[in-house]
Amino acid sequence: MKKIALLLAAALALTGCTANSQEMAKPEIEVTDVWIKSSETSVTGGMTAVFGTITNNTDQEIVLVGGATEVAGVVEIHEMAMSGGEMVMQAIEGGLVIPAGESATLEPGGNHMMLMDLKTDVVAGDEIAVTFDFGTVDLTIESVVAKPTVGGDEDYHSEEGMDH
Repeated sequence: MKKIALLLAAALALTGCTANSQEMAKPEIEVTDVWIKSSETSVTGGMTAVFGTITNNTDQEIVLVGGATEVAGVVEIHEMAMSGGEMVMQAIEGGLVIPAGESATLEPGGNHMMLMDLKTDVVAGDEIAVTFDFGTVDLTIESVVAKPTVGGDEDYHSEEGMDH
């Protein structure tokens, strides 16, 4: 009887370990549904953007301050904001804050990772490595796929908000 109780206790302990291991296996920062826009502006010397969802699985806020990719000379975190009665694209001062336990969406017409001074054309179907810079940690997604779009919600040629 004692052996059965010990085996049952050991089984329960192992089950607990499995549950805790699964929780520990959850990444602190997840970047999902990531894609790069391929459009008439995503040509050498031009610009494009990276979109997706960033989930902060930590108990502290994180800040997306920038990024890097071999296809762009400049990478910034941008937002769309009202200025002079118009929506304009501008860099987010201090980066994009993602509160503990929450997600932020990078999307056309909203917050996004801007790739400027493209070193090569970004064509639909291309797979590009993109690094997300959170200040104290970088997260690289190796195969971000470029998807075709026509135009976009961002005003890339605004005289306000862009000094590149």
